[in-house]
Amino acid sequence: MSGNAETVAGPDPEHAADLVEFIELLDQLRMWAGAPSTRALAKRVGPVLRPPRTISHSTVAEVFQTSRRRLDLDLVTGIVRALGSDDATVARWRTAYLRVLRNTKAADLGGVLRQLPVDLPTFIGREKELAALMDAATEGSHTLVISAIEGMAGIGKTQLALHAAHRLVRAGRYADLQLYANLRGFDPYHEPSDPAAVLDVFLRQLQVPAARVPAGLDERAAMFRDRIHGRQALLLLDNAADDSQLRPLLPASSSCLVLITSRRSLASLEGARTVALDVLDPSESIEMLSRIVGPERVAAEPRAAARIAELCGGLPLAVSLAAARLRSRPVWTLRYLADRLGTTLDQMTTGGRGLSQVFDLSYQGLPPAAQHIFRLLGIHPAADFTASSITALTGMELGEAEQILELLQDEKLIQQKVPNRFELHDLLRAYAAERAAAEVSEQERSEAVAAVLNWYVATASTAVDVANRQPPLPFPTGSVRGESVRFVDAKQALAWYEHEQPNLLRAFSAAATLGHDRTAVNLTLAMKPFEDIARSWRESERLLRAALAHARRCAAPDVEANVLQQLGFTLFQDNRFDQALDPLEEALALSRENGDLLNEHRALNVKALAYTGLGDHQRGLEVALQALALWEHDEVRHTPRTTGVFNTVATCLHGLGRPAEALTYIMTAITEAEAADDWLFVAVAKHNLGFTQFVLERFTDAITAFEQSMPIAHEVGFLYLHADDLNGIALALHAQGRVSEAEESHRKALAVFDDLPEADIARYLSQLDESPLRYPPAPADEASERNGPLIR
Repeated sequence: MSGNAETVAGPDPEHAADLVEFIELLDQLRMWAGAPSTRALAKRVGPVLRPPRTISHSTVAEVFQTSRRRLDLDLVTGIVRALGSDDATVARWRTAYLRVLRNTKAADLGGVLRQLPVDLPTFIGREKELAALMDAATEGSHTLVISAIEGMAGIGKTQLALHAAHRLVRAGRYADLQLYANLRGFDPYHEPSDPAAVLDVFLRQLQVPAARVPAGLDERAAMFRDRIHGRQALLLLDNAADDSQLRPLLPASSSCLVLITSRRSLASLEGARTVALDVLDPSESIEMLSRIVGPERVAAEPRAAARIAELCGGLPLAVSLAAARLRSRPVWTLRYLADRLGTTLDQMTTGGRGLSQVFDLSYQGLPPAAQHIFRLLGIHPAADFTASSITALTGMELGEAEQILELLQDEKLIQQKVPNRFELHDLLRAYAAERAAAEVSEQERSEAVAAVLNWYVATASTAVDVANRQPPLPFPTGSVRGESVRFVDAKQALAWYEHEQPNLLRAFSAAATLGHDRTAVNLTLAMKPFEDIARSWRESERLLRAALAHARRCAAPDVEANVLQQLGFTLFQDNRFDQALDPLEEALALSRENGDLLNEHRALNVKALAYTGLGDHQRGLEVALQALALWEHDEVRHTPRTTGVFNTVATCLHGLGRPAEALTYIMTAITEAEAADDWLFVAVAKHNLGFTQFVLERFTDAITAFEQSMPIAHEVGFLYLHADDLNGIALALHAQGRVSEAEESHRKALAVFDDLPEADIARYLSQLDESPLRYPPAPADEASERNGPLIR
């Protein structure tokens, strides 16, 4: 259906390829039909069902959750009909759902579920080892089942684990949940994955909001064990470094299975059953060759096939690479390949199994541009990469980079476990780095790494801007090489960060190692807003403390003061008000020493808020007034979002029980935010005006302010504030004795909240935390006790 048709008739359900896309299209239909709340929709749906019945709003809300594996067909058709669709349209949605359901069942039978990477069709042999894994998983143990697959690099540990996992899932075992993590225990250029970071990912996948993920490793491990207890869950922990990395990741429930792969012996891991892998026997190597190249070519040259298998040493990675060369070169004979392999038996560091000649053959057979990308991949700082980041690394155009990455994937030199994201086997990464060291000048290597680090800074900064977050970075990024990433909205920017956060951390590590201090600072300040969105104050603190050393080496006191001020603000956000004061005092001292009025103003503003958090509102007011005096200077006044100082003064006055005086400062905040076209802050300031009027018992004026805030909040997508405006209206109406109107406004507020996923509520709350135009409920006096849920 064309875009014009969708404008007229709503989204087309035939576009849905799977259940997730079907649910997303159904939600688009709801938006197209005027975005009724789930409460309103539930009231419409019940009467159109056959027979009519009462449907709860939570039942309707669950239909729009993309984690669902099945929907109630009658409820789906009832929702479509309740959204104003005619009989023909309802029939189309019904047919589309039945088709998607069939596809979902077929996909279930295929075993590609949840987090498991794909089970490759080239897997062969390993019958004895596979039987041992299956027996261990199905024998009905009363304790946690752990199977550890050990063996050298390239031996096929991961593929055996994946094949066993998919076979178990296809058989109906461990159907609740499958989790996968590459622990990167043997990456030659980076430390193994921190189990705390892995647990953070697992807990988020288990629907734990980021703000509720504990800071400590032990606490995260305990929460993970609790969340997974009793569930039929399969964990595949790939490339483990040692048992100490693994122990925090292990569940305690006998309903779970853990599959582990490692190059090291894990005999010290209590309860683990070890499956040791050796090389393929010659017949298995030939069978793998046959599956990739084609049985006809192998059958035509059995001796040459046997020689290739011998030269590859039975190593599956070597066999697959050699076979990929043959498949992409149909004019080559197997004998020709065997002769080429036999000329370079220099034996790489893999037990003399003959890998380097296979790598050399694959590499030398690439076009020059593909060789250029491949060797630079060896120095790419990220764990995985996209075509866009490759354009920065190499200076190529996007289209050319995409074509070459596809070629490298066809040649089995890179792999794609997630759509549009590629990665290297660690042996191939090491080989690519050797090629880069031998064939690329030190200057070009340095420029390539600097360019891709700069690309990460620029892209993260763009994402920050789209998400309407923090001020510009302290160091200009200059010209950025490579394809820029464009974000449609904040949701897309957040999704990008979720994918790239591990890579940004590795980029920071690379910048730190290479002495790129400015890049390290910029990366930190670009990552911090996203950690704040997730309310991960401890992660923000860790990043800022790491960046502080680099800021000091930059010999830029304004940058150091900025990082210290951000650290103080983060500690304030985490309600560690007393701890916030020390970095803020350091920031103030630096700023005053260097005549940096802007950072002095910012540090004073946060310091005032910290004092209010400690309950010392008088001292907070004194400091806030100092910050306000600095705001009069042009270099402060004309910097975005410094007008928050007016709200800080109002915060302190509320704390002192002086709301009438606070009113003047809030009105100024509104005027300044409007002059700056900062409509998010206009909405927040008008909301705060409403609650201040409420405290002053000027209920009609309070309602007017909330009503002015509400459409602006809705327009900028700040739905949490929209709901709180409705709540404020309800409180003011109730105070006037207009109970029925108050109840209706409360119902509208609840309806908005019902439509907000928990993750979105956390995001909206973090916007409030960042916003300087907010203040906490005032304590103590009688008026402030009627204050209601003021924005915090």
